[in-house]
Amino acid sequence: MPAMSDDGQCTLLLEAISRKPMTALEILTELGIARASARIHDLRLDGYVIHSTVVIVRDRRGKLCRVARYSAPAAQKLLIPYMPGRARYTHRPGKKDANA
Repeated sequence: MPAMSDDGQCTLLLEAISRKPMTALEILTELGIARASARIHDLRLDGYVIHSTVVIVRDRRGKLCRVARYSAPAAQKLLIPYMPGRARYTHRPGKKDANA
């Protein structure tokens, strides 16, 4: 079976988390997407609103650990994509603007 492209994984993941919130382990077992956080990152860069909630689960040894549960309230894109650390929504004068 050929591997699914990143875009195909993003589409499948967006549809799934629009229906119900899922953790990375649930995404792996139900959808076969091993790098859920990478696909979530791609979806956010494309402008989709993806919520992540911290939940506490038990690992295979019974120890409590924190994981993210992802959900998409609506499969709608933002008008201004979310780009952490890169986007500035206010004008800041630069060197060229300082003299003006």
